[in-house]
Amino acid sequence: MNEFDEIIDTDDLAPEEQARLRRVHDLLVQAGPPPDLPPALEHPHEPTDAEIKQFPLLPRRRWAVIGVVAAALAVIAFGGGYLVGHAKTKPTAFATHRLVSMHGSTALAVIRIGGHDKAGNLPMELEVTGLPKQHDPAAYYELWLTRNGKAVAPCGSFRVNERTTTVRLSVPYKVTNFDGWVVTQQPPHEHDPGAVVLTT
Repeated sequence: MNEFDEIIDTDDLAPEEQARLRRVHDLLVQAGPPPDLPPALEHPHEPTDAEIKQFPLLPRRRWAVIGVVAAALAVIAFGGGYLVGHAKTKPTAFATHRLVSMHGSTALAVIRIGGHDKAGNLPMELEVTGLPKQHDPAAYYELWLTRNGKAVAPCGSFRVNERTTTVRLSVPYKVTNFDGWVVTQQPPHEHDPGAVVLTT
């Protein structure tokens, strides 16, 4: 029995695993023991008090500057969080009970109708695409309910700024008492129904 067999229990080892371990053992035996530790490392030099460099504490002015910088970073972090939390976000999802589509010569619209609240208000979301912007700051569009094809009940006024505009409106009456919807283009300071630009 050689030294390898004394160190390693080979009873449960596969032949290839045993051969691999034997090669590693033979290489370690060939390499021999590691060299002795040099005396310089065996007894390292202990530095004297004079050799130890003293690092002075930061001056008080530097502590003040660090405090100001830390406070500024805290304000920036808080302000960034506030801006992210209060940034303009898309409106919350609208609970739609009924959809009404509208069309015009160059524009389309959809009215999403919600459910009546406890007070009897009926929320609506109007999404309009393709209506031209108003050049006069006093001009606007109006959504109406119709009876016999005539605009009779106003549902809300709005202006458009983009190709697609979405507005939330509300009416206090039952829309089932009417037979349709129109959107009119309202000239400045005009409250009677203007020219129809969208209809159901």
